[in-house]
Amino acid sequence: MRTTRTRFAALGAIALLGLTGCSAAVGEEPVGPNGLPQQLVWSTYNVGTGTYNDLAAIANTLTNEEGVQVRLMTADTGIGRLAPLVNGTVDYSRAGDEYYYAFEGDYEYASPEWGPQDLRMVWAPLGNYGLLVREDSGIDSFADLEGKRFPELTANTSINNKMEGFLNYGGLTGEDVQKVPVSYGEQIAALEAGQIDALYQNVVGSNIDELASKHDVKWLGFDDPDPARYETWDELMPMVSVGEVTDGAGMEKGESARVLEYTIPLTTLASRDADEVYHLVKSMVEHYERYETTTPDTHRFSFDAVLKEPLVVPFHEGTVRYFEERGVWTEELERKNQELVERGERMREGWPGVVESSSEETLAQDWAEWKKTELDTEPTEGTEGTDDEN
Repeated sequence: MRTTRTRFAALGAIALLGLTGCSAAVGEEPVGPNGLPQQLVWSTYNVGTGTYNDLAAIANTLTNEEGVQVRLMTADTGIGRLAPLVNGTVDYSRAGDEYYYAFEGDYEYASPEWGPQDLRMVWAPLGNYGLLVREDSGIDSFADLEGKRFPELTANTSINNKMEGFLNYGGLTGEDVQKVPVSYGEQIAALEAGQIDALYQNVVGSNIDELASKHDVKWLGFDDPDPARYETWDELMPMVSVGEVTDGAGMEKGESARVLEYTIPLTTLASRDADEVYHLVKSMVEHYERYETTTPDTHRFSFDAVLKEPLVVPFHEGTVRYFEERGVWTEELERKNQELVERGERMREGWPGVVESSSEETLAQDWAEWKKTELDTEPTEGTEGTDDEN
C-alpha cells in the first residue's frame, strides 16, 4: 500500500517562516485598512506535519492577499507551543489538547507557574488522527499491541492520554506494552529504525506520506461500536469522536479506516483585540479558495466545515461576531460559550487560594478536588454538561 504525494512541494519556501527569534507585535504593529497588523506570529507543530502544512498554506495566502506577514514558530511539545502565546512571543497558537488543559489548569499546567489560562478558540477545523503500524509488524488490532514497543511522547500529555485510550480500547493498559520515550517529531525515524512498533500522527502530511512511500503501512481502526471499549475516553479525551477516512497515508483507492476525529483549533488569548480576530477569520473565509486544495486538510478550514459549537473552551468574541454576522450563532451556542467563559473566570479566581493552601506535591490533586466541589457539582442554571464533539 505505497503511495507518494508531491502536493506539498509548493510549500517548501514557507518552511522559512519557522524561524527562531520571532517576536510578536502586540500593540506595536500598525493596523492596515483590512483591520489586520502587518505581521503576525503563530506557533504550531513541526515542519512537515499536516498541522504545519495547513497553517503554512493559510499564512502564504494572507501574505499574498492581505499583505500580512505570518511567521510560524514550531515546537515539538505542548508547552513549547502554548508558552510563547501566554508570554506574548506569538499572537496565535495552533496546539493540541493542551489548549484545553491550559484553560482548565490540568496536568502539567497544574503548577504555580501556570494555572488556568484565559484562552479562546479562533477557528476550529476538524482533522483525523490515528495509530499507524507497518504492514509486516504483525499488529492487526489494538489488542495486538500487547508486549510491543509503544511510544510515550515527551511533554505531550494530550497525545499520551489518547494513546492510553487506544490501549484501553484493545483491552490493555500502559503496563501491557513496552513504553519507549520519544518526542512527537522523532516517531517516524524511530519506527523506521525499529525502536517503536507504532506511532501517532495526523493521517495526512508530507512526513507521513514520505514514510508510506518507503514502507507498507496501515492505520489501526476503531471498528467495534461496543461502548465498553470506549468507557475511559470521556476522561482521557472528552473532545474526540471516531470518523472514517479514505485518504490516509498508505491507503489505496477503496480502502478506509475509522480513526479519531477532533479539532486542533487556532487559539489566542481572550485579551486579543476583537476587531483583529474578526478580520482574521473573515479574511480566512474570503480567501478560502486560494488555499482550499493546497493540502489534504485545508478544505476543512471552510466556513461550512469548521466546528461552531464551543465544547470545552469558549470562542473568542471576534469569532462570535463573525458567526453572528453569518447567521450561524444561536442562543444555545451563546449560552454554552458564556458558561465556559464563566467557568474560566471562576477557575482563575479560585486558583490562587488553592496554590496558597497546597504543597507542590498535592497541588494537582487539590486543584482537581476544588473543581469537582466548586464547579462540577454546582453547574450554573441551565447547564447540561459538556457535549462530546460531533
